[in-house]
Amino acid sequence: MQEAVISIFEDVLDCDEIKEDLSLDLFEAELLDSLAIIEVLLEIEDRLGIVLQPTDLERSDMATVNNLVKFLQTRK
Repeated sequence: MQEAVISIFEDVLDCDEIKEDLSLDLFEAELLDSLAIIEVLLEIEDRLGIVLQPTDLERSDMATVNNLVKFLQTRK
């Protein structure tokens, strides 16, 4: 799951630094914005088969790789 989330963030955000710090706040680093959130959710659906709406998550759930992995593990 973690590798899939890293791959999704790297592809959507076009940034390979993400795997170096899984606790990096992607909002504070100005890597993640509202459009990117939608793209990440679509990739999660395509790659992991987990259907999510933007309202299903809090901002903090998407802020870091670690947070998103924890959230998705509860949705399997």
